[in-house]
Amino acid sequence: MKITCTKEEFKSLLDLVYAGNVLINSMRSQEERIQEYSQMEQNIFAMAKDFGFEELITYDEEFKEYTPTAAYEENGVDEYIDAYDTQVFWEELVMRLARRDALNYVGDVDTDMTKAQLKEMQMNLEEKYGQEFEENNLMNLKLVKLEEEHS
Repeated sequence: MKITCTKEEFKSLLDLVYAGNVLINSMRSQEERIQEYSQMEQNIFAMAKDFGFEELITYDEEFKEYTPTAAYEENGVDEYIDAYDTQVFWEELVMRLARRDALNYVGDVDTDMTKAQLKEMQMNLEEKYGQEFEENNLMNLKLVKLEEEHS
């Protein structure tokens, strides 16, 4: 592989490839990983020294692969990944709780609610949950075990 770019452009490419592979493969077992992405990361990591980034990527003889150094992991790209993970967590939590509660309401009440009305209810609940979590984080969130109907 041959890439023509400046040192700064290569650093951006390094960050994008690393973050992309984290997104795609970090939640997969070694056997489930999508190898073409892992291999592309290895190809880009192998070029780091050529662009003057030997302090960021090192070759691990034991595992026979290039890996980010502590210096790379502290250089800021993990902050972007963490911010993304945090944003997705809150959005998913709010959306799933609101959807659950809207569907539970429909299931508990004999109603002829339209899909549009259900969606509106969900959006109102999302707003309510979003405000609650923004103000109180998880402090007021509690798990309540529902008693089984046929106990």
